[in-house]
Amino acid sequence: MILQIQLNTPILNYFSVGSTWQNIAFYTTISGLIYINIFLTRRKKTYKVQSITGPSDENESILSASNNTGLKTTADLNIEIATLRNELLAIGEELELSYMKSDRLNDQLSEILDSLELTVAYDHTLWDWSLDFNSREVTFSEYGLRLRGFPANSKPVFDEAIKVVDSRYRQAVIDAVEKSFKTGADFSMTYLINPLDGGRPKEIKSAGRVQYNEHGAPVKLFGTFTLTYTPPLIKK
Repeated sequence: MILQIQLNTPILNYFSVGSTWQNIAFYTTISGLIYINIFLTRRKKTYKVQSITGPSDENESILSASNNTGLKTTADLNIEIATLRNELLAIGEELELSYMKSDRLNDQLSEILDSLELTVAYDHTLWDWSLDFNSREVTFSEYGLRLRGFPANSKPVFDEAIKVVDSRYRQAVIDAVEKSFKTGADFSMTYLINPLDGGRPKEIKSAGRVQYNEHGAPVKLFGTFTLTYTPPLIKK
């Protein structure tokens, strides 16, 4: 059975653009353009959604990674700066100690050179000293006077001479001198002196023995002294 489709001729004529094949080609083209337009419109919407969700997350990831890298770099730099600061402080302390040691060695060298010079000038009497039992007068060599800050050719009494001894050792020296005169024991002491002229404190090692007269009475305590260089004693 064949169905006959009857079309309204005026309507067909209204939409017709020509022959039958021209109408087919035209409306096929129109349909294709409409389909392409719909496809592109949907693709554009999908791209907008992706640009809102996807790239934002990616940007956040990039920013987060960049921030983490920046924080790590800053932390590493802070550690390096702290390490360098500590090294510089250590070097500064070592230099300060070296300067102090150099100054001390220079002072010691100066004393040694002075001693050598005076040894030639005053021979073996350079280090001599004596204390008279009756007058309590102290006799030093010229170098001994100069070392303690006394004027040349002076003969200070014991009470004056003992003031040059550092207060921490003064009473011990007095006791040792009195013991030598009373018992005849040899005198031996190591102590500091502070020169009257404001010179650098010096460490003295002094030794002596008692001289008696024909009646066995003490006449004087005499001996020698030397300079020593032991920083621990000076720092006490």
